[in-house]
Amino acid sequence: MKAALILILISLAMPLGAKDPTANDVTVAIAAITDSAICNIAAFLNSPPLDLPGSTLHFRANESLPNLLTFQNSDIGTYLAVFMRTRQPNPSFFTSLLNSARGPLNDIAIQYLTVHQWEVGHAVLKGAMVTQWGEGANLSGLMADVVTSGKIPAITVVTDVTVQGRRVSTPVRVEGTFMLHSDEEGYFAVKPLALKINGEEKGV
Repeated sequence: MKAALILILISLAMPLGAKDPTANDVTVAIAAITDSAICNIAAFLNSPPLDLPGSTLHFRANESLPNLLTFQNSDIGTYLAVFMRTRQPNPSFFTSLLNSARGPLNDIAIQYLTVHQWEVGHAVLKGAMVTQWGEGANLSGLMADVVTSGKIPAITVVTDVTVQGRRVSTPVRVEGTFMLHSDEEGYFAVKPLALKINGEEKGV
């Protein structure tokens, strides 16, 4: 009986003693989550689609765009190698055009992964994102928009993802809503609409 009581007291005390994430932890976690969303969209639009380790796209019946993305110990540091395999060594101009058509967002994904210098073990994701593509959106229309304009229409993702790894001092759970879109100057941008970190509401 005494041992059981001690275990109960320890379990109640653990959340109180949990370490709060630092501002840097939050920044890293949000970057990992939004980068992974961008990379998974790019991987999906590649022809043929790319498989990113630990991430899975889910579809509703008779829909060509995924409505859910799940992560199971998905290490963002493993993504870059997948995208780099789509690049041909010393491509000609026409090969370059072909590669762009096959993966219209691959270069954007590579840019985010390299600028943020993700390495294996830096950020490992577990959880899910719900993707909202807009009413009536489908794969052929999305591909046509991206290939012809070089931009993507606004995509909303609702996240409940926990990030852990060497670049955060404690696991960070991010519950939020983000809009992925091309801004007025044509650059890819991420806009937070709502945000909760480890259960605490944050201003955006």
